[in-house]
Amino acid sequence: MTRAFAFVLALCTGLAAHAGPVRVATYNIRYGTASDGPDRWEVRRERVFETIRDLDADVIGLQEVLSFQLRELLKEFPQYAAAGVHRDDGMLAGEAAPVLYDHTRYALAATGTFWLSDTPEVVASNTWDAACTRICTWAKLLDLESGETFTIFNTHFDHESRKARDNAAKLIIERITARADSSPFLVTGDLNSGEETDAVRTLLDGADDWKLTDTYRAIHPEGAAGTFTGFNVDSDAGARKIDYVFTSPGWQIARSTGATRRTTSRCGPN
Repeated sequence: MTRAFAFVLALCTGLAAHAGPVRVATYNIRYGTASDGPDRWEVRRERVFETIRDLDADVIGLQEVLSFQLRELLKEFPQYAAAGVHRDDGMLAGEAAPVLYDHTRYALAATGTFWLSDTPEVVASNTWDAACTRICTWAKLLDLESGETFTIFNTHFDHESRKARDNAAKLIIERITARADSSPFLVTGDLNSGEETDAVRTLLDGADDWKLTDTYRAIHPEGAAGTFTGFNVDSDAGARKIDYVFTSPGWQIARSTGATRRTTSRCGPN
């Protein structure tokens, strides 16, 4: 599924011991070489910038980011640094799922990228019949004021293979469970999966000693919450919610909103 409108899930959440609230967003900006006519990157770039500016997030999980787009974003927003590599060569080729973080507030304590496959440490591996190579980037962030840390896992699931999406969710749970520390964490991303799917249920179910919370549903338990608009300015995206911000236990979710704009991407911010 090509993406002509990106969805940003914006939320405000905080830890009791954390230095103030943390504003987190997930945003599929749509890869910049797509033949999108009036919605191509050169036309909508400034509106993507406007969306990010309006979000005013401390941390953003981005998807479908090509290297030239990342350069432009970091030039436009010098307060952000980026963690992550691109999927085709583990360096600069292909799409990335980078984590942007406000480096005036956070230091990058550790980061990594793994491939959503049976061989997650093998660069560009694809073993689950996915239409595209898929990755998950994680970043452990240190709050410069409080000294507290948390980790964000940011990903983009395959748009065609249910097998790939289901296995990707299981792999992410395994990676979270295998962490060496017990600090809080977040999972952000475009999952190409509705709320009723096995992939989303797997993530929500978590592990024996922890579960994930869908931040949007924590604040808005009822009603449609679609995030895929297909560049249609008049679309409310219906019930097709495919973009998420999940939190581990320990977070206090203060606010969660979704914002969609025709000229930014095929999904809306959340």
